[in-house]
Amino acid sequence: MTWVAQNRLPAVAVLSSRTGDPAGARSAALAEDVRALGGFDAETVIVGDGLAARLDHLPDRFGAVFLVQIDPALAREESERAVEHDLRLVVSDHDGTATALCAAVLTYLRAVGRPADVARVAVAGGDNLPLLAPLLMIAGVYDLLMWQDANAAAFPWKQVVRDADVAIDLRPGPIAAAETAGIAQDRPEGSVLRPADAERGQHVVAGVLRVALACPRGSMHVGLSMLRACAFAIVAATPGPGRARIGDSAITDVVAAAVRRSIDPRLATLGATDDLGVI
Repeated sequence: MTWVAQNRLPAVAVLSSRTGDPAGARSAALAEDVRALGGFDAETVIVGDGLAARLDHLPDRFGAVFLVQIDPALAREESERAVEHDLRLVVSDHDGTATALCAAVLTYLRAVGRPADVARVAVAGGDNLPLLAPLLMIAGVYDLLMWQDANAAAFPWKQVVRDADVAIDLRPGPIAAAETAGIAQDRPEGSVLRPADAERGQHVVAGVLRVALACPRGSMHVGLSMLRACAFAIVAATPGPGRARIGDSAITDVVAAAVRRSIDPRLATLGATDDLGVI
């Protein structure tokens, strides 16, 4: 298989089920951030119940799909369907959030000198981001304690996180946020995470989409090994305490290089504007 440079890149279809409310505004802002970080054209498409049909009938000008604020199980289903039928790549904001949180966990453990394979991570509300647990596992974090609100009577969340190196609270709503914020006050900085802490999630999505648009349609798809490579790349590019923060464009470049490397190590050094075809 030989990779050669071509020219024009297709656009990204941003599919969201939310519009005209604060959640819709957040969807639009996230889509714009990803477009700007990735340096590609994007167009928002609002979908109702027929997500699969909408994806199947997208115009040919769209080379990849970004799902925003779609149910995580449905988003994963469509991503897997794209793999099975060699369709255009489908990536979701959940993929970005899970990867960024995984990177945040690994970065914190590195900072405190705690090996990932002996660290304990407690996760509340894991069904809101089902990709996170398997991603942490293949990244080397094996001791996961999955907690739900139904466990609260016997095992309160505050008690559960006591022996954990890192606590991740994925539960929605202000009550959960307030509870975990209180817990964070008595723990080391960086050891308590919420989805809002997944600040590198948009860089992950932008990097994945940038590479997907440069690949033949159906030849690249999102998987755990690719997202693990992205998480590792973010950790490696994150400076230690007291050092200057790396820029947004540099993080996107690092992620894109990791994505290329996960496809074929020979592609890692290609630039953002290189378009890849397979002969």
